[in-house]
Amino acid sequence: MKSILIIEDNAEIALQMKKYLINEGYEVDIASSYYEAIYNMNVDIDVALLDINLPDKDGHHLIKKLKKKDIRVIVTTVKNDEDFIIASLDQGADDYLVKPFSLAMLRARIDAVLRTIALAEDEFITYKDIKIDLIKSEVYFKEELVELTALEYEILLLFIKNPHRVYTRGQLLEMFWEDRDRFVNDNTLTSTIKRVREKLDREVITTVRGIGYRMD
Repeated sequence: MKSILIIEDNAEIALQMKKYLINEGYEVDIASSYYEAIYNMNVDIDVALLDINLPDKDGHHLIKKLKKKDIRVIVTTVKNDEDFIIASLDQGADDYLVKPFSLAMLRARIDAVLRTIALAEDEFITYKDIKIDLIKSEVYFKEELVELTALEYEILLLFIKNPHRVYTRGQLLEMFWEDRDRFVNDNTLTSTIKRVREKLDREVITTVRGIGYRMD
């Protein structure tokens, strides 16, 4: 049974989520503050639902602490603000939900990040019509071999290992380009994503407007 930690100071919202997730088969605990969340991190947790606006300390400080314990983090917030969301993702959050959100959407997002935990480093990774041979570093789309550059391959591999996770442009920059200023001038990331889409499927990596990209 997968374990969920709800970090939320609104008791009504927290209890509503807890009741729903327990009925969906999850094991659920609630922390209503930063320090209560720190205490609860001592037990095994798979996913944390983190409300950034905590009463005792900014919840952003929790993201890296949770990630160090290999806990997936979904930020929940009332602030539908691009800079705020980007800051959360850059600090390591796996996904985000803007309140109010449906409980069905919450479960779908939890299931999506849980799939990244279960992904094993086998010989092949398959996602929809894409199959990657990890031994040979070959990519197949609808059973046809696709020629990718080394950079295109590494970017595709990142997304296919983390489906539904949003990566900001800043995160991708730091991962794949050392020269940040040159990238900004050349718009290299946009061009690289475009080439991957053209070689596979235009919908394989979707744009999250104003924030970055995700694989749906």
